[in-house]
Amino acid sequence: MNSSISILHPGFYTTVQDNGRKSYAHLGVPQSGAMDKHAFMIANAILNNTPGAAMLECTLLGPTIEFNHNVNFVITGSNAGATLDGAQVMEGVPVLAKAKQVLKMSNISGGSRSYLAFAGGIDSQTILGSKGWYLPLTPEGKLTVGMELSLGISKYGKSKGAHLKMQSQSGVIHSSVATINTYEGPEFSKLTYNQQQQLSDHVFTVSNLWNRMAIQLVETLPNALKSIYTSPVIPGTVQLTPSGKLIILMNDCQTTGGYPRVLQVVASDFNKLAQMQQGSQFLLNVT
Repeated sequence: MNSSISILHPGFYTTVQDNGRKSYAHLGVPQSGAMDKHAFMIANAILNNTPGAAMLECTLLGPTIEFNHNVNFVITGSNAGATLDGAQVMEGVPVLAKAKQVLKMSNISGGSRSYLAFAGGIDSQTILGSKGWYLPLTPEGKLTVGMELSLGISKYGKSKGAHLKMQSQSGVIHSSVATINTYEGPEFSKLTYNQQQQLSDHVFTVSNLWNRMAIQLVETLPNALKSIYTSPVIPGTVQLTPSGKLIILMNDCQTTGGYPRVLQVVASDFNKLAQMQQGSQFLLNVT
């Protein structure tokens, strides 16, 4: 019998994610998957899971769960203020929870997302090669009270003495104004010189419109470009709307779009965007 956990409180927006679906864009299926890939990868490595094992991605407020069996778990990403039966849980440190113990995660700080991984991973239904959730493709989109999630077979503890060394590419931001590296998008050359300069010179702010699909920025860019024929887009594509709004597409974005694609965020900086929320500020470095 597989181990399992029960959801006592779902948190603000907690979803099951893995490495996503990367071969179905031609069918209009979003890539999805964990937003902060670095935090996701570290969690699975610590628990000796397969690299793409599914886990919980927690946004702004983490869940409260009860363990139905003895389970090793770890929390990575932003600070989740977690406790296990009242005892503090450190980020990045694996913990053995015993059956009937309760893990409570609080408001997430230092970023917007934490990752809660379990030894063996979450054994949710595999759809189009992924155990990650994305409505309407999957039956569930986020945690709700009373859910019970089945876990896979744990391999944790079979490599005693192993050490984990990884380069720091965390999305957790330690400065008030981050720098996001980008390269020119397909329609960048159609911008005027002044527009191109404004993209590099201005500090941009995340608006209240941010989620797993896209981040819309507060600042606008005066724009006279016409919409383009519907063309491919991917996570990290920066679109410029006719009204001058700048939209950065994220993991659950559509696969095509008709707005000019003026920039593309480099893959290594996508983790920073994944940890931003309303009010976060950053500079765009166009290379």
